[in-house]
Amino acid sequence: MPRPRKPSTLHKLEGTRPERGFNKREPQGNGRPRLPSSDVLTTIEQRLWKALVASLPPNLLTQADEQVLERMSIAWAQFRECCVALRLEGALVRGRDGASVRNPLLIVRKQAAEEMERCANGLGLSPAARTRITAPEPESDDPLALLLGENGRAWMTEVSQN
Repeated sequence: MPRPRKPSTLHKLEGTRPERGFNKREPQGNGRPRLPSSDVLTTIEQRLWKALVASLPPNLLTQADEQVLERMSIAWAQFRECCVALRLEGALVRGRDGASVRNPLLIVRKQAAEEMERCANGLGLSPAARTRITAPEPESDDPLALLLGENGRAWMTEVSQN
């Protein structure tokens, strides 16, 4: 199975260029996905959702990413809940016939971890991707700085600088 395409925003942050060029029809992020209501996500899941959004580069997300963020936060909360329960109950529990069997929570935790990984790949989150991303420098709001450009010399030509 081939690797999924990386969003253009991530390529730009990493300073790389895709082999096929940038996708001009790719939706551009506005950084404003909507937090689902408490009917959809629990308080803990909402807190994890906010942590995910805060950890991603600015202007990467669109409202189309909301469902991936929801899935990730639900899986993350489920993963944590299973970890706590496994710590209390242990990896082995008594089965129907009284013998020790593997705790079914191990399977639930594994499925939650796999869902988290799928969502993280969809959002461009991985340790390898983070090493290549640099945060963009904040743009100046000063109109004069925007007009003059870097070092205040936007009006100079290459010939006049020599």
